Amino acid sequence: MSIHTRFPTHLKPLEPQGSYLLEQERKQASFDVQALTETIYGHEYLARQEKILAILQNDPILSDKSHRYYTGRDVRFQKGLVAARRLVELAKEQQWDTEEWGMANLLFDESGPFRLHRAMFLPTIENQGTEEQRQRYMGPAQRYEIIGCYAQTELGHGSNIRGLETTATYDVASESFVLHSPTLTASKWWIGGLGVAATHAIVMARLITRGQDYGPHPFVVQIRSLKDHTPLPGITVGDIGPKFGLNTIDNGFVLFDHVHIPHISMLARYSRIDKASGRYIKPPNDKLTYGSMVYVRASIVLGQ
Repeated sequence: MSIHTRFPTHLKPLEPQGSYLLEQERKQASFDVQALTETIYGHEYLARQEKILAILQNDPILSDKSHRYYTGRDVRFQKGLVAARRLVELAKEQQWDTEEWGMANLLFDESGPFRLHRAMFLPTIENQGTEEQRQRYMGPAQRYEIIGCYAQTELGHGSNIRGLETTATYDVASESFVLHSPTLTASKWWIGGLGVAATHAIVMARLITRGQDYGPHPFVVQIRSLKDHTPLPGITVGDIGPKFGLNTIDNGFVLFDHVHIPHISMLARYSRIDKASGRYIKPPNDKLTYGSMVYVRASIVLGQ
């Protein structure tokens, strides 16, 4: 039951409040605030931002924030899913480029279940995939026919990717990788978008071939059926449950029980496995494997 209380409007604060004081301080600035803003960001950038902000503010779905404070987790996630879909529709209608997409996500101020699809899944394939892999995955992902996430963090390991336990062992006979979670702490955990929405994931797993462990490498892995969204055989996936915040994002977990994935699954722009022999061809620099992780950490610092 919802009870609406009418608050007395004639009462005023005893002393000036923070918002008023801040406004007064800003008025005393010795420089033109707008001029400084344009110097930092540029007039064209700010004009585009204002245009996008007006679109968001006038959209009935994206401007509705009534669910943010008094609704449960399920409703918040459902609303977040609707808003995320609306952002995708708007991007298509308005023909936003990548920078404008970033502006819209920042101005909307609520992360949704598709956030890592654009922030990590697409950039990882774009930057670490071969031309064949980009042709295979980028089109469906950009059309949202598949929804991706980035599965690196494990129950036992976060940014320490050298400690990751999930393995991808190359099987020459079947020309496939066998993806496996050998321990409980190998569970991929806290993965945004994985709990409910994602059909695919970039899975960071230890590459093993011809008896040698070459450390973590990225693999594109289908998690759920594109027909009925059920988990594929050998895959245990779900939502991690209530959190203190970000309840419009479905953080999830996944475990693999000797799941075979095709040779093309390993993103191979910089390193690859020879299909016939299983021989490992190393990258020119081992640090290239960490590109997506570094990119996202830098984006967090930039507030994107």
